[in-house]
Amino acid sequence: METAILQDLGLTNAEIKIYIALLELGVATAGPIIDRTRLQNSVVHMTLHKLGDKGFVTFVKKGKIKHYHATDPQNILKFIEDKKTRFKEILPVLLAKQDKREEPEAEVFEGFKGFKNLLREGLEEAKSGDEFLFFSFYTKPIDKYPEVYNFLKEYEGERFEKGIKIKGLAPSDLKPMLATRFKSDIKYVDFPVPINISIINDRVMFFPWQYEPVSFLIKSKALAESLTKYFNLVWKEKN
Repeated sequence: METAILQDLGLTNAEIKIYIALLELGVATAGPIIDRTRLQNSVVHMTLHKLGDKGFVTFVKKGKIKHYHATDPQNILKFIEDKKTRFKEILPVLLAKQDKREEPEAEVFEGFKGFKNLLREGLEEAKSGDEFLFFSFYTKPIDKYPEVYNFLKEYEGERFEKGIKIKGLAPSDLKPMLATRFKSDIKYVDFPVPINISIINDRVMFFPWQYEPVSFLIKSKALAESLTKYFNLVWKEKN
């Protein structure tokens, strides 16, 4: 007889042997159970007590002797349901402890149209009061993509209109060009900082256009928080 399912329910080998023996014996004292299962006397008595606690065995006393009887196997279904009910009670606690690791998402946007779509998607998901942080768009030569700078000026107005807070960091040598084009709060630094990166909420956008006009989006709360922390550290140092 295949008894693995009973093991899966949490019964020990001794409990399974004794329960099956009692089903076959009908009603029995400890002696016949010991003879049939060939288990030690102490093991049989301890196991009968455990089976009684689980509802698998009952007994009646005749004088000082206990006569044991296996409960209907249909009761095993009730045993399973009881376990299910008890598990449901602790499920919310287990879910609260679960390590909900995010699965980052990545997308590629090609060309100038893809660049615009990427930025506008981020704006659509944002709400008033959100921060848009950027490490300045920059390519060599600076005027290689004039359509990008024209769009960024238009995009700046859309962000202001929606109530987005805009802060940027840029190399000092870009100040003559950026300061005359944009109204955003930009701080200029004389040391190396990343370029062509923007962050809004959990969206990190990369624009490595110095190679080719391809943009990248990574949706990652951890990455966005890490870059935001670095941005704010540099921003504070420039006060």
